[in-house]
Amino acid sequence: MGDLKVLISKEDLEKRVAELAAEISAKERIDLVVGVLTGAFIFVADLVRAMSSPNLKVQFVKASSYGNGTKRSSFTVSGLEKLDVQSKNVLLIDDIFDTGHTLCDLSKAVLERGAKTVRTCALLDKPSRREVNFDIDYRGFTIENLFVVGYGLDYADAYRSLPDVCYFPEKK
Repeated sequence: MGDLKVLISKEDLEKRVAELAAEISAKERIDLVVGVLTGAFIFVADLVRAMSSPNLKVQFVKASSYGNGTKRSSFTVSGLEKLDVQSKNVLLIDDIFDTGHTLCDLSKAVLERGAKTVRTCALLDKPSRREVNFDIDYRGFTIENLFVVGYGLDYADAYRSLPDVCYFPEKK
């Protein structure tokens, strides 16, 4: 792989996370944050620390839409059965909102389990990849269809620890 280029700097990430936290805290009464593993773990941690909800509970689920391939084949969530969402205001947080399937399907599943409300948030939005008629409530940044890593996002389980969101110029 070639050299990485910075798409969103650490400073811009910190600023936007603080803005999102303030916006969510002002508009919503969130009881439970549910992060989608693994890419969103750093974003979830930073966002929750910046929110003004000291009694906020945080849990994670692992969502998969692709099985072992590159085409969407089925939607499975592990950890959903452990969530206590009954009559709670839930905020679902994912790393990238691209095709839309994960947050759309997960929102429906959480509502079916008895959540009072479900709001959605993603660090990155790639509207050019959308396949479903679903929109999120909160977004960090809208980006082009680039292959991104860093700030929790990976390529073959590497690059997650980079402080910036970077991209490979030659990879789409």
